[in-house]
Amino acid sequence: MQRARLTRRAAGRSHRGFLSAFPWLLAGLCALLPPPSSAADTAARGGLVADPAGPRTCLVLSGGGARGAAHIGVLKVLEELRVPVDCVVGTSMGAIIGASWASGVPVAKMEESLRTADWDVVLADQPDRPRRSFRSKELERLRVIGAELGVRDANAVLPAGAVIGQQFELFLQSLMGTPLARASFDTLGVPFRAIATDIETGKMVVIDGGSVNAAVRASMSVPGVFAPQERDGRLLVDGGLVRNLGVDVARGLGATRIIAVNLGTPLSGRDQLDSLVGVAGQMINILTEQNVMASLAQLRDEDILITPELGAFSAADFARAWTTIEIGERAARAAAARLAALSVSPERYAALQSGRSAAMASFAPGKVRVETGGLRRVNPETVEAVFSQALQGRSDRAAVNDAVDALYAMDDFRQVSIRRERDAGRDDIVIEPREKDWGPDYVRFGVALTTDLAGASGFTIGSEYRRTWLNRRGLEWRNLATVGQVTSLRSELGQPVDVARRWTTVGYLDAQQRLDELFVGDDSVSRLRNRVGRIGFEMRRRNTTDAELAFGLQRSWFDANTVTGLGLASSDGRSGEVFGRVIVDRLDNWDFPRRGAFLRGELSQASRTLGSGTDYRKALVEVQRAFGRDRHTVSMLLRHGDSLGTDLPLFDAFQLGGFQNLSGYQDRQILANRTSFGRVVYGYQVGERGALARGLYLGGSLEAADIRERLNGSDSSNALMAGSLFVAADTAIGPFYFGAGFGEGGERTLYLFIGRP
Repeated sequence: MQRARLTRRAAGRSHRGFLSAFPWLLAGLCALLPPPSSAADTAARGGLVADPAGPRTCLVLSGGGARGAAHIGVLKVLEELRVPVDCVVGTSMGAIIGASWASGVPVAKMEESLRTADWDVVLADQPDRPRRSFRSKELERLRVIGAELGVRDANAVLPAGAVIGQQFELFLQSLMGTPLARASFDTLGVPFRAIATDIETGKMVVIDGGSVNAAVRASMSVPGVFAPQERDGRLLVDGGLVRNLGVDVARGLGATRIIAVNLGTPLSGRDQLDSLVGVAGQMINILTEQNVMASLAQLRDEDILITPELGAFSAADFARAWTTIEIGERAARAAAARLAALSVSPERYAALQSGRSAAMASFAPGKVRVETGGLRRVNPETVEAVFSQALQGRSDRAAVNDAVDALYAMDDFRQVSIRRERDAGRDDIVIEPREKDWGPDYVRFGVALTTDLAGASGFTIGSEYRRTWLNRRGLEWRNLATVGQVTSLRSELGQPVDVARRWTTVGYLDAQQRLDELFVGDDSVSRLRNRVGRIGFEMRRRNTTDAELAFGLQRSWFDANTVTGLGLASSDGRSGEVFGRVIVDRLDNWDFPRRGAFLRGELSQASRTLGSGTDYRKALVEVQRAFGRDRHTVSMLLRHGDSLGTDLPLFDAFQLGGFQNLSGYQDRQILANRTSFGRVVYGYQVGERGALARGLYLGGSLEAADIRERLNGSDSSNALMAGSLFVAADTAIGPFYFGAGFGEGGERTLYLFIGRP
C-alpha cells in the first residue's frame, strides 16, 4: 500500500530499505482488518445530516505517500473552475493536503512547502544538526550514531516507531499554524474528517474534532515506521489500512455528490517478486487495492472520479513529490467538463474562499507557557528553567521555536508539542514536553571498519550506556566503550550544579588500549601495545547546543610494551595535569559539511607537583569552515599543536598520518612536539540520493604540514605535502570511503572504511 512504503526519504533520499523490515507486520495487520462499513454505519458514528437546501459536494482524497502531492494539482483546477466544496475527507497524505486546504492554507503555500522542505529532517525526529544537543554531536564525532534503545529491568525497550514524529509535527505547524483544539472540525473553513485505524481493534476511526495536526498525524502513522498517535485512550495508526478512499465517510457527512481523487497503488512486476520482502510488500498492495476497490464500487453516476496517472512514482520519493502536482492538474482537467458544471459565480466563490481562509487568520497572541503536569521523571523545575532561559522574555514565533529546540535538546523527551488554547479571546501558546516511554536508561551503538587493502585491517565497535535522573537535580551516569582496534572504557558521573543544567561537575575514570606502529623515519620498526589510564574531575559549562567549556584536573598512568619488532620503546610513566578546553560545533554535517564551523581549543599543564613524572605543556587550536553551493562543497581546516618549549611524552605527542591527516602516511606515523597542519577538501555530489546513501561524492584533498621536533624520525623538522582522491557515500551507518592517499617521498596508501577514523 502507499503508506506502507512511506519512509524517511528527504532531498531525493529514499529509505525504502529501512521500511522493508516491516512488511510482514503490516501484512498481518491488514489481513485482520474488517471490510469497509456502510454509509449508514458512518452516519451513526456522528456524521452530518445532508443539507436539505441542495446538493452537498464532498472532496475525498486518498492516501499515497509522496504520490499525494498530486492532490495539490487537483485543488488548483477546482479553484480555477470555481468548484464549491462543502466537506473534505482525507486519508494519510490525503489528510495532510485536505486538512491544510480546509484550514485555509493557500494552494501556493502547500506547493512551496513541498518544494522547499528538507524531508530528511521532516521524516525524522532529530532536528538539523546545528540544533541538536551537544551530546548527540559528540557521539557523532565518536562514531556512536546508531538508533537509541531503552533499557529497563535489564531488558531492551524499543520505541513505538522508528520515527516519533517530532520534526513532522513542526512541519505541520509551519504549514497550518499552531493547532487549536476544536470541539468539531466543522468549525474549520470547510468541514473536514481524517481517517485512522485503531491498532488494537483494527476498526476504522473517523476523527472529527480535537487538534487538526494530531488528526493528520494519526491518519498517516505507518505502523512500525511512525509511532501510533494516542487519542481518547485509543492508539491510532494509518487510516489506509482500513479505508484509503473514504467514500462512505463522505456519504456519512451528508454528501450527495463526491469528487474522489484516487492515487492508486502500483503493483510490482515479476522481477520484484523474487524475495520475501517483495512478496510481502505485494500482498500489502493487493490488500490495499481491495480496500480501494470496495470504496470505488460505492461511487454513483453523479460522482466524479479523478485518477492521476502516476505510474511507478514512488510513495517514498518526497524530494520529487512536487513534480506530481502537474500530473494531478492534468487528471483534473480531463474531468473539466463535469467539474465546470458545478461552478458558481466569481462573487460567490470569492465569498467561499474568504470564509475558508478566515479561520487561518484568526489568531490573537497571548502568553507562552510550558506544561509540566505529565512529567514523571524529569524535574519540572529544570524544564521551567530551560524554557525561560530559551524564551528570554520573548513571545514571538522564533522564541517559541527556540524554546522547543532547547527542551528537545535535553535528550529526555520523545516529543515537544505545541498547541493553542483560547482564553478570554486570546490564544495562549502551550508547549508540552513528553518523556521518552522507553527510558529511563538508554544505549546506542556504532561501528567503524578500516582496511588499507594491503593486509592491515581493523574494526572498532562503540557504544554508550546512559542512566538518567538518578536524583532530582539530574545526576547522570554515562559510559562510553569501544572494542576492536581501540579498546576503551570511560565511565563518568555528571551532577548538574544549577537547576537549568548549564554547569555540571563531572568525575570520571578512563582506560584505553591500542596497538600502534612505531616508526623511525618512514620505517615501522615495532608494534606496541599502548595503555593509558586516567582519573579526573572537571567542570563543564554548556551554551545551548553549540558550545562547551570545560576545565579540570586529571591523573594519568601509561605504559608502552613491544609486541613485535625491536624493543626500543618499552616505557611507563605517569602524569598529573590541569587542563581547559572549549569546543564550538556548528557544522551542518560532521562528515560532509556544506555550511557552518567547528572550533576546538585545548590547553594543559603537567606538573611534578600534581604527580607527573615530568613537567610539560600542551596547546592545541583547530578551526574548520565549510562552504557549499549546488553540488559543490569545500571544507577548510587549520590545526596547530605546540608543546610550548617542553618535551612531550610519546603517548601524549601531537600526531599526523592517516586519511586527510597527511594522507599517504600511516596512522600516527609522525609524532612531534609541534605541528602545524592545514587541508582543503573538495567534494562534488554525483547523481541523486538513493536508498542506500543520502549522498554520493567524488572529491579530493590537498594537505600540508610543518613539523618541528619530531620524536620518531631522523629529521627533527620538515615540511610535508600530501593529498587524496576519494569516492564517498553518506550512509545511515556512517560515511563510506574508498580512496587513495599520496605523500612526499613516494608514500602511497589505499583507504577503504565505513565510519571515518
